Amino acid sequence: MSSRPLLPASSSRAPDAIEEAQFRARMARVGPDAANRPARRSRAPARVRGFRLGWKGWLVVDCLVVLLVVAGVVAWPPIQSCRAQDQTVGFYAGDSVGKCIRRGIAERLDTADQRLKSLIRRSGR
Repeated sequence: MSSRPLLPASSSRAPDAIEEAQFRARMARVGPDAANRPARRSRAPARVRGFRLGWKGWLVVDCLVVLLVVAGVVAWPPIQSCRAQDQTVGFYAGDSVGKCIRRGIAERLDTADQRLKSLIRRSGR
């Protein structure tokens, strides 16, 4: 559309010829087949479509995040305590950092299991 304002017909009583000339000038700028012409492409770069997942995909992602957090909470304290023991005191013959970590994780899982069982039975209150 033109940036020039149209003259109001009621105030200046512009003849129909001027309005028709303005209309023809606008149509000449637009072109004869403006309605049948395909839409112009924007000069702006096309938006790259982002990473999209359905609800099942996001459910899998959420489950993986929860599992990683739980694994970190269960495994981190035994790993740190066994490394500290290895650096300060050391281990007995036949024991290693790996065995110490496995034993610590097993103890934490057993403790969590016992707490869940007591919550379910409502004992310990």
